[in-house]
Amino acid sequence: MVPLRKPFLRMFKTVMAYSLYIVPSQESTVVEGPGSVTKLPGLIGSQGIRKPLVITDPMLMKLRLLKSLFKAFDAAGMAYAVYDGVQPNPTIENIEEAYALYLKEGCDALVGFGGGSSMDTAKVVAGRVVKPKLTADRLGGYFKIMLPFPRRLPRIFAVPTTAGTGAETTSAAVVTDARKNVKYTVNDFLIHPHFIVLDPELTLGLPPFFTAITAMDALSHATEGYIGTAHCRFSDRYSEEAVKMLFGNIDRVYKKGKDIEARGRMLTASYYAGVVLNRALTGYVHPFAHKIGGLYHLPHGRVIGAVMPLVFEYYGASVQRRLARLADVIGVSGAGMDEAGRAAAFIGAVRGLNRSYGIDETIPELREEDFTEIAAAIHRECIPYPVPKIMDDGDIFAILRRLKGE
Repeated sequence: MVPLRKPFLRMFKTVMAYSLYIVPSQESTVVEGPGSVTKLPGLIGSQGIRKPLVITDPMLMKLRLLKSLFKAFDAAGMAYAVYDGVQPNPTIENIEEAYALYLKEGCDALVGFGGGSSMDTAKVVAGRVVKPKLTADRLGGYFKIMLPFPRRLPRIFAVPTTAGTGAETTSAAVVTDARKNVKYTVNDFLIHPHFIVLDPELTLGLPPFFTAITAMDALSHATEGYIGTAHCRFSDRYSEEAVKMLFGNIDRVYKKGKDIEARGRMLTASYYAGVVLNRALTGYVHPFAHKIGGLYHLPHGRVIGAVMPLVFEYYGASVQRRLARLADVIGVSGAGMDEAGRAAAFIGAVRGLNRSYGIDETIPELREEDFTEIAAAIHRECIPYPVPKIMDDGDIFAILRRLKGE
C-alpha cells in the first residue's frame, strides 16, 4: 500500500461509518424456541406464497435434519422444491443452479436452511430473480440489486443450523469464485432476510469442533463491530450481550451438545452478533479469513480463530479501552489491572478458547509466495470497513508470518 493512501482511506472509512447512521432500518420477523421450524409453513402461507424453494446442503439432507420441516410442509399441503447442492463455501455455480431450479419449479420464495452457505445462496438467488440479466459473478460489490431502483424481492426465510455465521440477519452474502480461488461479497439492503427461525433443536447434532469454530465466527462479529469506528449505543448493547452469552455457553455446548438451553442461547448470541455485523460492519479479521479460506479451502471459523488474536494485538492502544470493557463483561479482569492489562486479558481469553477447543493458531498451509496476492485481496475488501487502525503490506506480511508459525 502506498503510504499516501492512508489519509484518503481514513477519510473514506469515516464517511462510511457516519453513513451507517442513515441506513434504512432492516427488520425481520423472528420465530424462536425448540420446534419452531415446524411453524415455518404457516408463516410462509401467511405471506400468500404458493411454493418455496428450500436451499440446503447434501450433508444436512443425509442427516435428515430437514425431516421435521418437510413433514410440516406435507401436513400443511404446501408444495415445495429442494436444492441441496450447496457447498461449504457457496460457489457461483451453486447460485446459478439454484436459480435455474427456482425458475423451473415456478417458486415464489426462498428458504435458506443450514449454515451461512445455504442462507447466503438463498439471498443471492433472490437477487438473481429481480436481476435476471446479472449472473452471480456480476453481483459482487455494493447495491447491484437495488440500483438503479429497488424492486420487491421474493420473501427470504432464514433457518440457521449453526450458531455463528449471523447470515440470517445480514444484508450481505459471501460467494466463492472456484476458478479464481477467491471469495467476494454481495452487499445490498434488499437481500436482508425477511423472516428468521431460531430453533435450537436444529443445532443439537453439530459436532464439537464445528460448534467451536462457528462460535468464533460469531465472536468476531460481535467484537470487531464493538472496537471499530462505526459502533454506536445500539450495536454496543448487542455486542456486549453476544460476547457474554458466547463465553458463558460455549463450554456447555462443546461438552454437552444436547444441552437445548445452552444451544438456544448460542443461537441468540449469533443472531445478536449478526445484528452488530449488519450495523457496525467488521474489520481486518474477516478479509484475512475470506482470502485465506478461499485460497486454501479452509473452514471460515477455523481461520477466524487463528487470525483474531493477532489482529487485535496489531490494533494495540487504539482498541485498549474497548477490549478492556469486554474483559469486564466476561469477567476476566483482575483486581488492579490497568486498561492495557484488561485488554490483554480479553485477547488471552480468546486464545484460551482456541486452546480449549482444538483450534490451531497457526495455518501451515500458508505459502509465502501467496502473501502479495493475499495482501492485495485484504486491502481491497477492507476499503469500506471502519477499522481502528489501517494496515500496510508490511503489517499484513508480519501477521501472515506469525500465522505460518514463524
